[in-house]
Amino acid sequence: MATLDHLKSVISIGNVDHTSLALPSSNQCRSGQQRVREQVETLRRSKTRLSSSRSASTSLSPTSPTIDSVFREAPKLNSSTSNGGFFFPNGYSKTHSREPNFSLYSVNNIQGASVKRTAGSTYQHVRSFAGISSTARGQANTSHSEPGMAWNRSVPTRSAPPQGFPSSRAIHREERSSGHFVKTPTSPLQYQPVFTGQTKSSDQFLCSEVEVTKTATGGPAETKGNTGSDTANITMKEAVEYLSSAEETYQHCGASYIQHNTFINEEAKDEVLKFKGIHPLVDLLRSQSSLVNETSSAALRNLSFKSISNKEEIHRSGGITEAVALLRETDSVETQTQLTGLLWNLSSVDSLKPDLLKSALPVLMERVILPYTKGHDRTSGSSRDPEVFFNATACLRNLSSTKQSNRQAMRKCRGLVDSLVSYVKECVDAGNPDDKSVENCVCILHNLTFQLEAEAPALFSRITALAKTVCRTSSEGDTGPIGCFSPQKESSEHQRRFDYPVVEDPQPNGAGFLIHSSTLQNYLSLLATSQREETQEACCGALQNLTTNDGIVSSVMSQNIVQKLKGLHVISPLIKSPKVNIQRNTVALVGNLTKNPNLHIAIVHKALPELLGILSAGTKEGNESDDTLSMACQTSNCLLMNKPEMGKHLVNSTLISSLNDLSKNTNLPKSSKSASVLLYNLWSDKDLQGFLKKQGMSKSSFVNDITAAAHKSVQVVE
Repeated sequence: MATLDHLKSVISIGNVDHTSLALPSSNQCRSGQQRVREQVETLRRSKTRLSSSRSASTSLSPTSPTIDSVFREAPKLNSSTSNGGFFFPNGYSKTHSREPNFSLYSVNNIQGASVKRTAGSTYQHVRSFAGISSTARGQANTSHSEPGMAWNRSVPTRSAPPQGFPSSRAIHREERSSGHFVKTPTSPLQYQPVFTGQTKSSDQFLCSEVEVTKTATGGPAETKGNTGSDTANITMKEAVEYLSSAEETYQHCGASYIQHNTFINEEAKDEVLKFKGIHPLVDLLRSQSSLVNETSSAALRNLSFKSISNKEEIHRSGGITEAVALLRETDSVETQTQLTGLLWNLSSVDSLKPDLLKSALPVLMERVILPYTKGHDRTSGSSRDPEVFFNATACLRNLSSTKQSNRQAMRKCRGLVDSLVSYVKECVDAGNPDDKSVENCVCILHNLTFQLEAEAPALFSRITALAKTVCRTSSEGDTGPIGCFSPQKESSEHQRRFDYPVVEDPQPNGAGFLIHSSTLQNYLSLLATSQREETQEACCGALQNLTTNDGIVSSVMSQNIVQKLKGLHVISPLIKSPKVNIQRNTVALVGNLTKNPNLHIAIVHKALPELLGILSAGTKEGNESDDTLSMACQTSNCLLMNKPEMGKHLVNSTLISSLNDLSKNTNLPKSSKSASVLLYNLWSDKDLQGFLKKQGMSKSSFVNDITAAAHKSVQVVE
């Protein structure tokens, strides 16, 4: 939500038993070819008859059945969880083709779900260090219509004193579920994932056996006809003309033809636009026929898949207003599925987000989110369908990225944050951490934590009120910023310790849940149990965002994570995760936690061995992430300089040899500099120097031209 490669593309995975696309009907009386040809010929005869006898009659009345199974959708298949890959950083991964799935932040690029370290970043994934930079993680964007985009992630440049690392994740998807990030400058570095996914719906215009395929990114499934039967003998122009017919049979026929052809042929989308077919399709959303409503919704969903021009035309034709109006009224699960899929596709376009927030958000809350998360009976009512909920949360995932105004509107939306947190907790408690909607929910929450302290300071009033005296006292004896690579001075005698029951709201609601320990516990639980990388990235990104700054708020949030929730038991093992983005984000999060001196002892015990393990392996085990190795060096430096007696037994010849190799590696400039500074500082500490000499190590391994130059450059910056 993040390197930032989080744009996801659609990949077919065969034999999946679920599809969010409109399917052809499975009831059949005659063969497919017979029924298609018979109906088309009947329509043609009727049309001819109408033109020759228009004076005698004003309505078409085809003699063929009004509704033929050729134009009907098959019963909905059971859905199965898609295989996800965040989003969205967090949302904000660099590879998010999300239409910035996730987020706002400017990045110095780190790919995957990594950290942005430029002045700002959009995937709100900020991670910060306490002598080390903090970074925040970006938001994740979720839209299943278009192929998801990878999250863009970048790493902010370090300044002295180092600041927190931003997180960026995923969570973006374009016409499918995926995550993508938008980058924007922010300080401290942060990034949000943008998720802009879109989905297609396919109503088989042909009578054929259905083959279901699913996208690997977790986007909605697609359906394709798999037979050699002939297509109906009408043209796209005629299909568009049918849409304006007074007869529902013709309207349905035209919409079905468009739905099917735009699913199997990208050029068909341009044809519909050329023949001005989008406006009449939008008009059909007001039809009294539920079948026409459903088919028109599915056709618009396919037309909007990966097509900016069609999305904009749908908007100009009043498509958002009509889709929202129909969603408010219909109780059809299939129609709701198509409408929420359409809104998901549209939400990947930044220019449409304001209208979607104004018009669609209230209805999605009323008809989908609240009934699904608060209702006791999820078996009654279409709004409690899991696929409808997934599409709705994918749409909200996209909307939660990019602009501050979007985030503010969603934080203030009554019941939204409460519902998302409630759903995540329910799935965690039920042992279902890989639910695909959980990914969307945590990506939204991740995005909403981006720059939370600056954008919603009232949420932290308890903390700031309690800390006023502490801050005043500590500021009097403050000797200046402490750099990550410079030995820290004696910390203030006054320890920033807080009484959690006093600081925390015992009955949180709304945006208050974004900082509550119960929500943080859910993130830790998902980090420990979920197999979905984007879910893990979003959880890590949210924790990064809450700990990215240097003030009292991040300090309290860090203590909550480490001391109250015992989060290092979950976080530390992830430092060695084989997933590059997860490892990068975890190392950045540990760096943020290290900014709080009160946590150094716990971090030295739980995380320092893992950090030094990464550095000892260096690039020998395939780790070539400049950002990860650099952050590991910086965090290790901070801990070893502050707790040398506790950490020196972890320093050995293998580690020093690996650090020397890194210091000379010009292909990893950030790691080279950080490793050089760490080596120089190890020898500069008298206690550590004595220990190193006893191990038979010489000064030249620590102080040489390379390390001295790096140390000097850091001193100049500070």
